[in-house]
Amino acid sequence: MNCPTCGSAKVLSNVTIAWLHVRDSLLPERGHFCTSCSKPFRAPLAGTIPFGSVRVRAISPALVQLQENADLVVIRHRAGVKEVVY
Repeated sequence: MNCPTCGSAKVLSNVTIAWLHVRDSLLPERGHFCTSCSKPFRAPLAGTIPFGSVRVRAISPALVQLQENADLVVIRHRAGVKEVVY
């Protein structure tokens, strides 16, 4: 694994990078630490796909076609806001 900041391979895995305060107790947050640039970073979640979203004013025919092909999902919120998740 390489550091996302400096690209170095000198990374320590499964170390405490932060302490989370939850219900009057401190829980360690585990992650990675780069010894080259001295910066901690979270471990990427294995098997997850990063999603992006954009709010749109109107749904165009092109967006409808992409939704039919399952390339994206159009979400209509109760407040009337439309959001495209890709």
